[in-house]
Amino acid sequence: MKPLLLKLSLVVVLIFAVACSSSRPPAFPPAAFAPAAVAPTAEPTTAAAQVAPTVPTVKPLTTAVVVPATTVPPVDTDEPLASLFPVTIENCGITFTYDKPIEKAISLNQHVTEMMLALGLEDQMIGTAYIDDFILPELLNAYQSLEVLADEYPSREVILNLEPDFIYGGFGSAFSDENSGSQESLQDLGINSYLTHAVCDEGADTIEDIYTDITAIGAIGGVPDMAEALIAAMKADLDSIESEIGDDVEPAYVFMFDSGNDAPYAAACCGMVNALIESAGGENIFGDVDGRWTEVSWEEVLDMDPDVIILTDAVWSTAEEKIELMNNSPVLSEMSAVVNNRFVILKFSSLVPGIRIPGAIQDIADVLYPDKFP
Repeated sequence: MKPLLLKLSLVVVLIFAVACSSSRPPAFPPAAFAPAAVAPTAEPTTAAAQVAPTVPTVKPLTTAVVVPATTVPPVDTDEPLASLFPVTIENCGITFTYDKPIEKAISLNQHVTEMMLALGLEDQMIGTAYIDDFILPELLNAYQSLEVLADEYPSREVILNLEPDFIYGGFGSAFSDENSGSQESLQDLGINSYLTHAVCDEGADTIEDIYTDITAIGAIGGVPDMAEALIAAMKADLDSIESEIGDDVEPAYVFMFDSGNDAPYAAACCGMVNALIESAGGENIFGDVDGRWTEVSWEEVLDMDPDVIILTDAVWSTAEEKIELMNNSPVLSEMSAVVNNRFVILKFSSLVPGIRIPGAIQDIADVLYPDKFP
């Protein structure tokens, strides 16, 4: 797979330069982090320290070359900051008004932390928490300038004692009563907040949901041009992937294996993973099942015989463990994807709505269509 962290690194560096010239894991409760009307999605686990990715050693995986970084459109920074405010944001049915850029923000969950850092907002942040695996290397220096409030979620007391003016949550659990408290209760205290749009929205997750988040956070932070440039770069990456795949391919059948030995936990129709698979030119074998995630049987998987298997590499269920499970099973080892060693290994942080999505789609496309991405 192409080391697209390098690609995203170059993209983010360019943005900064212009502006400055599983058994099912316990961390996956079906509805712990989303409003009742929202289908369940993956919930984070913790990684207390910055760690390198786990690389399975069972079989060597196909290696791909690095693709050039996307050229970021020029950013106009001459517009007076005061002219950008007030800003009104509608989020999860609540209206928030910002009279000036956020100054004391707290980010809860890795993908939203990375989004704020990619927009250059670390100087407007007073804390962060809940890292799932590892921060992107190009954002690590900025991340290390922040106070880490807790390995998982800090208590409401810890948060309120810091007197933040903004809290950004990646999952609904960030705003549970035992954590920061509801968005409404925070608003009553004069604290604005934002929850990832895909979690608020009742429809299927889409790439556009990520652009909505970037646009909103850029506006809230007073860096709308940075947000536009980041979106343009991501769209250019995705357009390039789509162009390389072309229209003359037969979609490969893909199984997203998150965790679970006896009954695998798989991506269903309406989560971000399904959007990744489709954007990479594949077809999710459980794409007709409602919800974001679903528990299935191995008999169902075997019956569909996927061409490619995507594996979550996470603390609660490593990719290596899942590969060993399938290779050591007389039955599972006969699946086409296992026989042909066609695995895509992705960190949990690459499977949720955030800036890693183009890289994840590229990694999937590399394995689905190796002849088009040599």
